[in-house]
Amino acid sequence: MSWDVYVYVFFLAHVKFLFAASIAEATTDLNFLEILLSSTLGALFCYNVSYLIGRFIFFKNNPSKDRVFLKKSKKNFKKRNRIIIRIKNSKLGYLILCSLAPVFLTIPIGTFVVLKFYGDRKLTYWLVFTSLASISFILTFINHFIFN
Repeated sequence: MSWDVYVYVFFLAHVKFLFAASIAEATTDLNFLEILLSSTLGALFCYNVSYLIGRFIFFKNNPSKDRVFLKKSKKNFKKRNRIIIRIKNSKLGYLILCSLAPVFLTIPIGTFVVLKFYGDRKLTYWLVFTSLASISFILTFINHFIFN
């Protein structure tokens, strides 16, 4: 088999990770292990690139950030903002957002959201990395038995 099918599944995992195993199972004649490796490597590659770009964007040293030009006004918190902050600060919210944001959003957008909220925590990278690998296995496993 030629490499173009593997590359197709690899890049499909970048954009549509949640559906990459289903689309690959339906449109190609790859077996379980080939789909698993292609989609997992594609998702992890995209995550690593997005993580490095996001770290550069969100955590670069910007000297103009330290200067205060205008007096900041008092923040007006609404009920929705309080719920978001409560979820963000909870332990369960950390685990849920790190494991499901890159899956239901695209991987780059989910990575940027996770980095914006939890980029300062040390385990964030490894939590998202392992959750992407395990979810890739689960999705490929379920789709293999649905289509076969």
